[in-house]
Amino acid sequence: MLEVDTSEEATKEVLEDKKYLRGLPSRVIDVPGIRMEVKGDETVISVRDKFPPGSIALFETWIPAAEHSAGLDNYVTSGAKKAFADLSLIDLNFLLYKCEAEERDGSDGADGCYDIPGHGKLVYAGLQGWWSLLKDIIPENNLAHPLCQHLRDGQWALDYIVGRLERAAKKPGQEALKKPADWFQERFDALRQIPSFLLPRYFGLLLRTSYIAACERGIELMSANVGQGQWFLQSLAMVGVQQTGLVKSGSLYPKKLVPSLAAGLPHFAVEWARCWGRDVFISLRGLYLGTGRFEEAKEHILAFASVLKHGQIPNLLSSGNAPRYNSRDSIWFFLQCIQDYVKYAPEGVDFLKTSVKRRFLPYDDTWFDTEDSRAYSQESTIEDVIQEALQRHATGMAYREANAGPGIDSQMKDEGFNIAIEVDWETGMVFGGNQNNCGTWMDKMGESARAGSKGVPGTPRDGAAVEITGLLYSTLAWLAKLSSEGKYQYSSVKKADSSSISFADWADILQANFERCYFVPLSSDEDAKYDVNPAVVNRRGMYKDLYRSGKEYEDYQLRPNFPIAMTVAPQLFDPSHAMQALNLADTVLRGPTGMATLDPADLNYRPYYVNSEDSEDFATSKGRNYHQGPEWLWPTGFFLRALLKFDLKRRDTDAGRTEAYQQVTRRLIGCKKMIQESPWAGLQELTQKNGAYCGDSSPTQAWSAGCLIDLYMDAAEEQGGVAGNLTLPTRTK
Repeated sequence: MLEVDTSEEATKEVLEDKKYLRGLPSRVIDVPGIRMEVKGDETVISVRDKFPPGSIALFETWIPAAEHSAGLDNYVTSGAKKAFADLSLIDLNFLLYKCEAEERDGSDGADGCYDIPGHGKLVYAGLQGWWSLLKDIIPENNLAHPLCQHLRDGQWALDYIVGRLERAAKKPGQEALKKPADWFQERFDALRQIPSFLLPRYFGLLLRTSYIAACERGIELMSANVGQGQWFLQSLAMVGVQQTGLVKSGSLYPKKLVPSLAAGLPHFAVEWARCWGRDVFISLRGLYLGTGRFEEAKEHILAFASVLKHGQIPNLLSSGNAPRYNSRDSIWFFLQCIQDYVKYAPEGVDFLKTSVKRRFLPYDDTWFDTEDSRAYSQESTIEDVIQEALQRHATGMAYREANAGPGIDSQMKDEGFNIAIEVDWETGMVFGGNQNNCGTWMDKMGESARAGSKGVPGTPRDGAAVEITGLLYSTLAWLAKLSSEGKYQYSSVKKADSSSISFADWADILQANFERCYFVPLSSDEDAKYDVNPAVVNRRGMYKDLYRSGKEYEDYQLRPNFPIAMTVAPQLFDPSHAMQALNLADTVLRGPTGMATLDPADLNYRPYYVNSEDSEDFATSKGRNYHQGPEWLWPTGFFLRALLKFDLKRRDTDAGRTEAYQQVTRRLIGCKKMIQESPWAGLQELTQKNGAYCGDSSPTQAWSAGCLIDLYMDAAEEQGGVAGNLTLPTRTK
């Protein structure tokens, strides 16, 4: 012990020394050692004689049960990478995720997500479910959390994790999960002897190690662009792992179990609700092509090509058993995805020669079930499927949904099951739908008998929807180019009068009429140049949402659909008009994370979605306002892509281009915060006004993440291959 002389005399002597800076006199004194008495689980420590206030004593302690030859801390954090080295992305979907419905589906109802007393069920049965709690518990050292108390009470959580993996590893195709099961078992065995108060610490250490190793394995299996990317891009890419897995009731085919992409979790996880044509092909470019998952992309394209009927793909696939053809836009997102696949996948344009067996007969609207001898009896190439889709639209079609009635839709009026689609050859646009159905992504059907809205769509969007027109042009321009290069065997389609029109000519008609039909000029002095009714105009300097719909005012509603057309078909837009419209949407529609689905100045604007509401309010009862103001996240990706594309067009300096990227990046802050904080590790389907939480929203949605990966891909191409650490997608082994 160091003893210092602080007497008055010693202090005075030191202060009077004007030549040297001196300290107070001190000396080292030996202090007798402490005395320890061990009494069972207690040890009493006594200090002898001198131990002045402020003194410090250091003691080293250990717990024999926590001792391990390699050191327990080292042991529980070792070997994870090796144990997970053989896992595929589908294996990782099981290891990391699986919501309650998926877990039940895979275990025939026997197993679900873990239920923690005082907390409730984890959102996932896999590691993400545990880590979503631990990531907040650990930095706060919150040992009072129900999970920590549960671990102190018993070791059931350890048994659950191991048992789940061991059962899965016995199933065909999932044998690779045996190594992770053994790794967990060995490390949990080392933890079973330690005092219960230490279990939360070591459980957290082990789960953190395994979670990081699993995510790193997932990133390793994707393209190099993801591995080299920032954390946000990697988090978005992992949503693809989260949403793609084996689900017995939700395969892509009737009799073959293959991984399928969920629209979102947990609302769209199993059975008929899992796989949606529209959602798949809006999500696919980002989640699969942008991450190098070309095999998964190809499987989904082939599966939906196999069920082409009426020149359309189904919105509800139902594993091909009972596909429902009630969406007019799905086919156009599908065709855009084929174009993107050919652009990015290693096989390129050769993919168009790939054959696929047809669930229904080509150019035939006859319905039959999968047991019928005609099912899958004929084959078509992808090239033929594309041509059939275009030809059926060019000729025009009118059909009634198969099995129409309350068995497939208990809300819709009888007239809504009648589908009619045709091309107006004056403008080149595809028109379809009616006021009794809702054939685009804004597909909410009124359900409230009390409010009188049952069978009345919230957003019918009949006529020529702006995004369909853009997607149509994109497909025609692409095929015209391929045809001219001899890479696509067709060059035209036949109209209803049997005359032919080339893809190039059809595209030219669209381009010649697009601005005239859709743009609403900033000044009424210019109205004569456009197809505008000033009496109905609510906003100016914008693009109409629809053209010639059943209710004229709906044409002029400001919605976030025009950026989709801008992204896939920028050639249709006057650049100055495009920036006017984008600036308006940025000010009026853009929220912290999503895009308002309707102009707040519109009389129909209702930004709070509560699906359980059963009131007499026609506009909101039973959630009829699903797309009448709530802020959806997936359109944010298309909006930012369009903003970047057209902002860069007007920049002519390096500083200006840098600012364009910065402006887009600033608008990602809310999405970055959401995916960091979400226990589901994803981006929500929608929010209420100004980003407020919506309890009826799916908490993680495939297209919400996929469309932001699209943005990184566009930025990479704009910069000649690299943007924000994202290189163009390439498949890595």
